[in-house]
Amino acid sequence: MSERIQTSTIIDFAHGRLTPEESLGLLKSMEEDPRASKELDLVVDLMNEAADPQSRLFAASTSRQKPFFIRTFRVIAERFRSHPFLYPAGAFGCFVAALLILIGTNLLSADKLDELTGIDRTAFTWNARGTDNSDIAGAYFCFTNGEYAKSLTLLDRYLRLEPRGDLAPYVHYTAGAVCLIASRESYFTLFRTHNRTRVSEALQHLSIAIGQTSNRRLLEESRFLRAKGYLMLHRPYEAIAELDTVRTLSGPRSEEAMQMIERIHALTP
Repeated sequence: MSERIQTSTIIDFAHGRLTPEESLGLLKSMEEDPRASKELDLVVDLMNEAADPQSRLFAASTSRQKPFFIRTFRVIAERFRSHPFLYPAGAFGCFVAALLILIGTNLLSADKLDELTGIDRTAFTWNARGTDNSDIAGAYFCFTNGEYAKSLTLLDRYLRLEPRGDLAPYVHYTAGAVCLIASRESYFTLFRTHNRTRVSEALQHLSIAIGQTSNRRLLEESRFLRAKGYLMLHRPYEAIAELDTVRTLSGPRSEEAMQMIERIHALTP
């Protein structure tokens, strides 16, 4: 039985590194070793392919060019196909991973000032008790049922009919409060934010209320709500200005306004 020809010798032959005597001896040996002959064919093919400028033999693997998460997904998918029993565990694991990512992102993106933007839902009732106006009464009913859009529609209708009426400043204040409450939005119950259009609408109503009244309590409450609106818009310094005015009015909100100012300073750089 002839000695097996080494692959390294075949490669040297293909590259012309052997002497004429060694080459002739190798060719004779290949006549008795079909495996070596096939290896020589393979080596020659590879050399020709490598010499071709259009060849992609040594190009980077397309799988390595894909983003990491795509390659990871493909690996997981292949594993599931080869092991079907992993489907339930894999689905649960993916769900948990996605939930953790959502929660983490929510914590990182949470507005530090959001804790100061809560609106007392009794803001609707304190200023216009005893009114027999059907629009105001209907607006209050809708508000208590969470139908904020309908409530605002009725309040706006009253203001169109009685733009300078005795209750107009109070209704503007009330509309501002409802707008701020209605502005709160969330996505997947995690990502909380505020509708900027609603907040801007609230600030306009509250500004009109301030301009139309000399009642110190209404002035105090309107400016207090405007401060919260500015916080919802991420404008803390304007909120501080409103709260400082509330403080100087020396009303029921004075102490709370001072505490909020201190808290804003602590939460903002």
